Amino acid sequence: MIKTLVAQAFRPAVATASLVAIVFGAAPRGQQSPIMSALQDELKRSMTDLRIGGEPAPYYIEYEIDDTTSLRTVARFGALIDETNDHSRTLRVQVRVGDYGFDSSRFITQDRGAGVVPVLADGGLSATLDDDYDVMRREIWLMTDAAYKRALTVFAKKKAAFQNRAAADALPDFSREKPVQMTLPSSMPLPASHEWANRVTELSAALMAVRGDRPLETAEAWASAVTGASYYVNSEGTTAVTPIESAYLRVLADRQGDDGITVRDAFTSVESRLEEMQPMAALVERARAVALSVHAQSTAASGEEFTGPVLLQGEASAEFLRQTLAPLFLARRPADSENPRFGGGNQQVTPFLTRIGLRVLSDSFTVSDTPSLKTFEGRPVAGAYALDDEAVAAEDVALVDKGRLVTLLAGRTPQRKLPQSNGHSRGGGPQAGVLQISSSQAVPASELKAKYIALLRQQDLPFGYIVTAVAAPGDAAGAGPGGPIIFEAVKVTPDGRETPVRGLRFGNVPSTAFRDILDASRERTLYNYRVNQATGASIIAPDLILEEVEVQHVRDVPQKPIVVPPPPAVAAK
Repeated sequence: MIKTLVAQAFRPAVATASLVAIVFGAAPRGQQSPIMSALQDELKRSMTDLRIGGEPAPYYIEYEIDDTTSLRTVARFGALIDETNDHSRTLRVQVRVGDYGFDSSRFITQDRGAGVVPVLADGGLSATLDDDYDVMRREIWLMTDAAYKRALTVFAKKKAAFQNRAAADALPDFSREKPVQMTLPSSMPLPASHEWANRVTELSAALMAVRGDRPLETAEAWASAVTGASYYVNSEGTTAVTPIESAYLRVLADRQGDDGITVRDAFTSVESRLEEMQPMAALVERARAVALSVHAQSTAASGEEFTGPVLLQGEASAEFLRQTLAPLFLARRPADSENPRFGGGNQQVTPFLTRIGLRVLSDSFTVSDTPSLKTFEGRPVAGAYALDDEAVAAEDVALVDKGRLVTLLAGRTPQRKLPQSNGHSRGGGPQAGVLQISSSQAVPASELKAKYIALLRQQDLPFGYIVTAVAAPGDAAGAGPGGPIIFEAVKVTPDGRETPVRGLRFGNVPSTAFRDILDASRERTLYNYRVNQATGASIIAPDLILEEVEVQHVRDVPQKPIVVPPPPAVAAK
């Protein structure tokens, strides 16, 4: 009786007869995971019974449960400040009303309750940690009911909005893809958290051990990892169980420079598992290098503004390309809107969408995305994956051939000339997996540097910049997603003299800048980075000489110095 009253209070769209099956559900089939059994059984029932009288039934439903274990350890100034272990399950439900050509997705309404129904599920809810089949089905049932009602509301608004618009050559809202059945081995369990608690403590202490004329104001090391499995089903017949693996290490230091400007340096390391991180001795040396860099930059001269050729080396080249070139290959399509003036919201459209078949890089360059690549020069590639977030098999894609754009990275939202997905929807939209850049006319890195200095003499320039590090978003004061690209560099003169400088950033880097890459190195650097907490990506890139780049001063406000000197014990360290 109590269960019946609870069910009536929620007033679901599912028929009452089917409700009995939920409350007194049968045990899961055979030895199959109770998670997958609950997903499959509720999907079948929803596709059969989910309907409000007079309203359209769903044409597409997908369910996903991510079952993950995570750890996080943070240390500052050689002392542990946080050690967290967590086990969670997140349920995501997507319900689409309409058809593949025109449905309830990709529409921004002015009704705050309706919000946006994106290609992927709009958020998720915590699911039970118990392997209780009946409880799982009840959670899926309630979330499906809410998602269906929301989809009906948005679909009605979207149809009304489009009735008042002139007919056009409309693109479908969703692509048809072949169903996939895939079960991959689950990821390895996490190492004991105290092991990495000790390591981050040692790394933050290594920062403090490097002496300068004044102590560091931040000396932090942070390690986190997530491991588990994603259980996915959809109404097209796809069933998949895939591993979730991501590990992250960040070491950061900062202090105030002589001019009152905060100087910050950091390194991050992204792998699939913590066991794939560099040996501890190498990490300690990298931490010491960060501290040395901060102390050196705090007294270094400010760089001069400049427009001309720039040489990017190693990870600096890869991070620069991550922030500037990689987004141009993502086939984003803005959402429609109830009010056409606000169509698309904050979503960006890549300028490369209209340049397929045209030259976008120098003629010698080839670009591809190869999520099948698991190792490079003996190192694990964190961006490798088999199935994207929309359960489409990942494809290796040739993006640029001899400088000409061939295609873009796409999900299940069709684009002009890109009607199908190539398995690159990750982290909420199209995303690179393993982006590779190479040149058929590459030269050794040592020769590339000599060619750059010769170029300065040829152009009669008084100096140039060799960029040695580019700050990832959040790793430099003022740097963030979409913000200025801040870098470390040495100023080099035509006679080869080098002087470290600071306080520089790149100006606007237009998409046309990559058509004028002058040279590249044969050696290429693997650089792993995070798309989100559970998703990694990789870039494999050479050193580069860009023909013309604008370099500007970082716009920073000097701060007053610390009033009281550090305590004696701190000053002595």
